[in-house]
Amino acid sequence: MLFSWKFASPRVSPAPRALPVPENSWARHGAFVARCSAAALLSYELAGWVGLPHPVWAAISGIIVSQERLTETTSATIGRLSGTVVGIAVAVAVGSLLDLWGAGVAVQMTCAVAVSAALARRFPLVRVAMWTAPIVFLTDPEATPLVEAGLWRGAEVMVGGLVGAALHWGSEQGIARLRPSADARESEPAPPSSG
Repeated sequence: MLFSWKFASPRVSPAPRALPVPENSWARHGAFVARCSAAALLSYELAGWVGLPHPVWAAISGIIVSQERLTETTSATIGRLSGTVVGIAVAVAVGSLLDLWGAGVAVQMTCAVAVSAALARRFPLVRVAMWTAPIVFLTDPEATPLVEAGLWRGAEVMVGGLVGAALHWGSEQGIARLRPSADARESEPAPPSSG
């Protein structure tokens, strides 16, 4: 029933308690939008400020690690960072080896993706390695040595991933302050019974 015509009881109600902020509230939605946007901006600016040549990879990584829940962001960050390290290592190792035999970039990249895919099948957390290898190979192979390209891309991903994770942690701290703690609610005295 939309309206109730009953009168309130004459007893005095206790002061209303603060309501907890539900998981799907405006605060959580707003925090997600704000931290994704901030992760892109801050990662890009920080990567540019420290002199990384392609700060776009930092911005992308900052967004990729930003998930709905902090545990998911933590997992995405660990996967993104560890997969990037594996992808760089595979790209540099396979590329350096195949370069000795005169294989072109396309063959080197294909073999590195195959090795990364085999690793990702066994260790799904490092699935990012499969696309890290092509990113390393396709960074102007004529002008940038493979090891240097790998280190630059790794640094860019690290900046973005860590910024994205830090922003999520910070937003969770802010949201937690909006909610009263369960301990405080439980320690409040019960309203007197009218009996």
